[in-house]
Amino acid sequence: MIVLLCNEAAARYHHKPWPDDVPSPQYINIAPLPGAGIAINEQGDPDGLGAFQINIPVAYTPRGGYVSLSAYKGNHPNDPGLETDNGTGVFALAFGNNPSLYASAMQVSSILSESKALSFQLSVIRETPKHPALAVGIQDLLEKEPRMQSLYFVTTKRFQFVDRHLFATVGYGGGRFLDGPIAGVSTPLSESANLALEWDGYQINSGLGWRPGGRRGWLTLLGAYNGKTGWLFGGAAAFKL
Repeated sequence: MIVLLCNEAAARYHHKPWPDDVPSPQYINIAPLPGAGIAINEQGDPDGLGAFQINIPVAYTPRGGYVSLSAYKGNHPNDPGLETDNGTGVFALAFGNNPSLYASAMQVSSILSESKALSFQLSVIRETPKHPALAVGIQDLLEKEPRMQSLYFVTTKRFQFVDRHLFATVGYGGGRFLDGPIAGVSTPLSESANLALEWDGYQINSGLGWRPGGRRGWLTLLGAYNGKTGWLFGGAAAFKL
């Protein structure tokens, strides 16, 4: 099924997503993909000591039993000098273990019954001491946002830096990722906080995630800054059932 979906996506792929290489405003703040606003460990479980990004995925694909619900408020420039609110809501589930499949529905319209953008990520290789994790995915499978259907691949590896874990993520994507590379780094500051810096194909983003409940806390609050669009705030609830 995944192969068929990818073949269909490739057949519908467009090289230039938007004039002047600008993503759709709906995808300019935070990604509906693994690791965006929720720290994930190498096994694919929510974990305050895991990899954490903002508007790019990590390769640690959540495994079966994962459920998350998130809501964020950012900005996007509609006209020079004018910024309007840009809300984002995402519901996600994961199935299987090795491989595992992540599926999410992202609201891209103020009409709640319409315009759910569907995205998927499949684990290809889990991380080992010798090699990074590898995953492939597609954002906006049904192309709810014009020319934003995005095939991508991503790798993530954990490194030890002095007494701190450092997660490095690199990948490449089309559509929303503007036919180019993506990259990010993150580190747990403690069991309750994660710091992230990234390039999402369009802008540099940075952010801090905080879990009031500690390492295994189900709630993560995010404060971030999108390099070209401004502040982003919100929260996510993630569970392993």
